[in-house]
Amino acid sequence: MSHTKLTRARGWFATGVCLALLAAAAAFAETGRSTLRIPLGRAEVVTSDDEVKTVAIAEPKIADAAVGSSRTVVVNAKEVGRTSLVVYSQGGRFTVYDVEVYVPNADKQVVLHVRVAEVNADAKRALGFDFAGAAHDNTPMLDGTISGGLFTTRTSLPSVPLLPGPTTDGVISYVRNAGNLALETAWRALEEKGDLKELANPTLVARSGEKASFLAGGEFPVPVARNAGPEGTTITIEWKEFGVKVDFTPTVEENGSITLKVAPEVSQIDFSNPLALNGFSVPTIVTRRTSTTVQLAANEHLVIGGLKQTSKLHKVKRVPVLGHIPLVGMFFRNTESENVERELLVVVSPEIASGSAQLPKLPTDGAGK
Repeated sequence: MSHTKLTRARGWFATGVCLALLAAAAAFAETGRSTLRIPLGRAEVVTSDDEVKTVAIAEPKIADAAVGSSRTVVVNAKEVGRTSLVVYSQGGRFTVYDVEVYVPNADKQVVLHVRVAEVNADAKRALGFDFAGAAHDNTPMLDGTISGGLFTTRTSLPSVPLLPGPTTDGVISYVRNAGNLALETAWRALEEKGDLKELANPTLVARSGEKASFLAGGEFPVPVARNAGPEGTTITIEWKEFGVKVDFTPTVEENGSITLKVAPEVSQIDFSNPLALNGFSVPTIVTRRTSTTVQLAANEHLVIGGLKQTSKLHKVKRVPVLGHIPLVGMFFRNTESENVERELLVVVSPEIASGSAQLPKLPTDGAGK
């Protein structure tokens, strides 16, 4: 090939490469590059002029994307940050989006007024009788006094005569006119109702989009076996929380409303069903928890209920033989039954902090004046 032809071939090749680069640049310029700003926890629908084939996102922890229809893509905001989204369409065309996930009004703070209470719907019943008696006789060979009693309910300290106590509901006594015979009986017959007990009443402050929490309870040790290599197994102690715990995550929206995520939890130690672990007896935990997300205006109230726990107890103490006699046996036994139904109530009222430097009033303000 002559030098002239080789030069022309190189020129055509260069021209073709330039045209291809220009076409690619024109295609990219046509698709363009856009920015998506999505509030945390929300979704955005992106429309395309061409049919969408597939999508790709750089950091799925910040946001994820999926093809919604032939010409739409749904982007879900999961974590605050920035990432890139590429939407591919027909003919190898694509569009690049800069995705920014943000928290609305992140500079604002929310004051949370919280009340946590427990309603005890108790149904306690008890029925039992105590007996005591004394007699004396002047008959020869039997001259003396005999006394005794049956104390099934312990309504008072065992004594003759019976002494009414704080749990005594009734007393009957009989003394013979001659004075040589005295009989007494005391009984307990009670019924108790439930009550309302406030467990905690905190006031919390949290920035928009950040979590606040409190715990009213304690911790208990749990032994944990760990492999120490040639030295064998070692036992370490880990502390587990129990009590009343509530997590809050408030978010101030663009319109001034507050999206509030609340996760209350109540747990208590259960010694009735311990767990045997490496020679240790570890109590279990009975837990009640729930979670919800609502949208409230400032100073509106959210009430969460329905977390119930029911326990039953039935105990009978009876005098041998006498306590098993039909009808008559009721006077020689003590029966206690208890049905306890506990329900947790959580009341939350959020408000946007005004930024005032004035300190709130305390319950002790004005004391001693």
